[in-house]
Amino acid sequence: MSNSSFSFLASESGKTPSTTNHAPWTVLLVDDEPEIHQVTKMALSRFTYEDRTLEFLHAYSKREALEIMRSNDEISVILLDVIMETDTAGLDCVREIRHVLKNKAVRIILRTGQPSTIPEHEVMLKYDINDYKNKVDLTKSRLYIVMTSALRAYQDIKRQAELITALKDLNDNLEARVTERTSELQLANLELIHAKQQIIAQQQSLLQSEKMASIGQLAAGVAHEINNPLGAMKCNFDVLNDYITKFKGQVEALGLEGVDDDLLEIAEVIEDTSIDIERIEKIVSALSIFNGVSAEESTSVNIKALLEQYVATLSQPPVLSFSCDEDTDWNIDCCRSQLLQILNVLHINALESGSTEKGIELQVVSNPKSMHLIIKDQGEGIQQHCLNRIFDPFYTTKPVGQNLGLGLTIALVLVKNNNGKISVESKSGVGSCFDVSFSKGE
Repeated sequence: MSNSSFSFLASESGKTPSTTNHAPWTVLLVDDEPEIHQVTKMALSRFTYEDRTLEFLHAYSKREALEIMRSNDEISVILLDVIMETDTAGLDCVREIRHVLKNKAVRIILRTGQPSTIPEHEVMLKYDINDYKNKVDLTKSRLYIVMTSALRAYQDIKRQAELITALKDLNDNLEARVTERTSELQLANLELIHAKQQIIAQQQSLLQSEKMASIGQLAAGVAHEINNPLGAMKCNFDVLNDYITKFKGQVEALGLEGVDDDLLEIAEVIEDTSIDIERIEKIVSALSIFNGVSAEESTSVNIKALLEQYVATLSQPPVLSFSCDEDTDWNIDCCRSQLLQILNVLHINALESGSTEKGIELQVVSNPKSMHLIIKDQGEGIQQHCLNRIFDPFYTTKPVGQNLGLGLTIALVLVKNNNGKISVESKSGVGSCFDVSFSKGE
């Protein structure tokens, strides 16, 4: 074909448009005449669509066009000559692009210099092309219109393809995402449960502290008020006992009859009263701890040495074990005598639970942040519904008169006085484990 058909395109060429920051559209020019490549490139040199210029790839045969198509997925538009090495080379190229390469997105515009060879309507129906133009009719303005229409259609197709891909990915990954989201919700739920448990534990601790403070004020006042009349009562009771003893001797000396039974009953009453007074005295003595712990000051105490000395005083000592992290020691700041009293209370509690001496284990664990005194027994254990009450004053599961129910209360007060914490785990019929912990500070 002569170059005269495209001579007007060259005259309309202008300056190269300014470079933009957007990637250009890739256009494949397929024609066996080099002049057509040059003229088409010149005609579209200033063309832009959505602020993107054009980048041209060149093929001069069907074979070259298919090679370029196989190696480049970003081609937007093909300007394809119908007649090249054969009369149907262009149409055969369309068929392979659509059916062999499976490329449905690229926009194909057929161009021919001999339009009468194959009717346009037949070509449009038979082949998957987007436009069919006579080269002579493709003025610069018509070429701009054709290119704009093709790029707009290509852009819509790519967007639809992206949406379809995204939808497919969403469907494929929906189950995995649901599982992942479910796991996240379950984890969040567990964290909420843990946080709730911590809040409940803190509430119980605060409630216990407030309860102990209130009971402490009351108990201290009661102990103080009872102690004075109790002392007078004991003194009077001793005097009364002496008088009754003398009276009994005088009765026996006079040989009076009929009073022996009365004297026996009086002796029993005196004995019962003595037992009750002793119990009141123990209660008052125990309650006095609420009147302020002794004025003993905290000192640095070697727990390992203290425990070894304490165990040595017992006739049948419990199993004693020590565990210490590297670069830590056995020293903590505490009141030595109060710590011994805590140990004694917990040891007696273990014995009263029904555990033998050999069934009691005393374990000491030291780490850089804290010291733990762990006392385990193999006794009766504590029922779950009783665990929240074992530190309450006067709470006991023993029969009336056998236990005051103040031992663990005293232990709790002394532990708190030394800035420590005490916790318990127990299972009925298996045994209990008390953990007394003291912070070593920074």
